[in-house]
Amino acid sequence: MNMPLAYNPRILLTDDNAVNLKLLRAHLGQQYHLLLEAASGDECLATLNRQNVDLLLLDMNMPGVSGFDVLQSIPKLAKAARPRVMIVSADHSPETVAKAFKAGADDYLATPYSQEELLARVQTQLALKRRSQYLEDLVAVRTRELSDTNQRLQQTLHQLLQAEKMASLGQLSAGIAHEINNPIAYINSNLQMLANYCGDFEQLAQAYMGIPENFSDDPRWLQAKELENKNNFRFLFGDAKQLLQESLTGVTRVTQIVHDLRVFSHPEQQSWQTVGINACIESALNIANNEIKYKANVIKNYGEIPAIQCVVPQINQVLVNLLVNAAQAIDDFGEIKITTSHTVNNQAIIEIEDNGQGIANLNLDKIYDPFFTTKPVGEGTGLGLSVSYGIIQSHNGSIAVETDEGKGSKFIITLPIKQKEKSPSPAQSAH
Repeated sequence: MNMPLAYNPRILLTDDNAVNLKLLRAHLGQQYHLLLEAASGDECLATLNRQNVDLLLLDMNMPGVSGFDVLQSIPKLAKAARPRVMIVSADHSPETVAKAFKAGADDYLATPYSQEELLARVQTQLALKRRSQYLEDLVAVRTRELSDTNQRLQQTLHQLLQAEKMASLGQLSAGIAHEINNPIAYINSNLQMLANYCGDFEQLAQAYMGIPENFSDDPRWLQAKELENKNNFRFLFGDAKQLLQESLTGVTRVTQIVHDLRVFSHPEQQSWQTVGINACIESALNIANNEIKYKANVIKNYGEIPAIQCVVPQINQVLVNLLVNAAQAIDDFGEIKITTSHTVNNQAIIEIEDNGQGIANLNLDKIYDPFFTTKPVGEGTGLGLSVSYGIIQSHNGSIAVETDEGKGSKFIITLPIKQKEKSPSPAQSAH
């Protein structure tokens, strides 16, 4: 940012003596063209409140509102409207000069003075004013730029958080589809079987309906009994009930998976809610089930924990990230332990432990860094733990890890039961 070349300063001359005003104007008029005059302290303050002035030449000893009174009133003006102040006075006693500088004067010119000295001092004060205004404008521009940059960073952070969530969803989508397809498949099979059973039931019912009362020797009765024995209706009645129950279980399972997936992927839900953390873990296990079930047995040791205040989709995202990481850390088939508890100082503790590969010591300081990953290219964004760390921080909690390379890792999340300040950032924060 360059200082402007054109500069036409506005100077206010203030003195209750008309001769002094005329002399100042004569000395300054050839070089400066925007010269204003005020014959009293009141008139000076009125002018300063009405328009911006670059430099104020001020007499100290005026009746009514004195130069000291004017100096004390200048800080009340808007910052951009405060002029540089040069005292021009016949009173040049050390006490008066010191009092003027203490009150906010920038320069003090004692009369009588030479025109050269006056012009030099005015030029210096105007240069300082111009430089000060330039710096203030520069700070304002830089502040706006920093604000814009910060806003872009916040947007980028939000996008990264969403990108990691979408990457997790992409990674889990095949497994989720499999989880949904399984119950749908046996619902479909069961319903087809039930349709066949219903056809058999209808034949039997029609056969019985055509038999006259008390005619058990009627051929139709014998035909119905033969049909009943052939189709083993006693078995069909029992199996039909079981198929219906399995179908209902399958529907419930699908409903739960869809609900958990919707909660996990809901991007706009940022409000605080009170929720049971054990229920959040169950929801995360539903989402990550296909990643886990082929890699580990899950051992749950849930404690009785009061409901905590959190942003549910964010906490679910952290839990899914940690559970998927735990499963992927296991080479063949292992074990994942989930333990929950709470402390006497109202902190909820969540421990997710696996007996997988563990974390190398040289990587421990990097695991929360954005984009750091030990996975092969294309198998991870390197944002999971970074985003998780930001989410837990925004919830005024902490996340720590205990690891033994080659034997496994345990992530420990600590969250307050109640939030003191309900203002997370994922990304927002950590968000």
